[in-house]
Amino acid sequence: MAALAWWLIPIGATVLAIAFVALRSRPARPQDPKDSIAALRAMQVAMERPMPELDQQGPSPRTRQERPW
Repeated sequence: MAALAWWLIPIGATVLAIAFVALRSRPARPQDPKDSIAALRAMQVAMERPMPELDQQGPSPRTRQERPW
């Protein structure tokens, strides 16, 4: 019976640690619906902006420099 008591302590601590981590790792809910709507609108405005034009020549090729050694 004493061996069972010694096993219950680490098993109970493990279960409590798993429950604690599961509760702490949940994503936070928005405090106010207006905040989440404002964040959604800001994302939509950013998505509507045009992409910057790329240079017609593309990226400049790297020149390989000879190493002295």
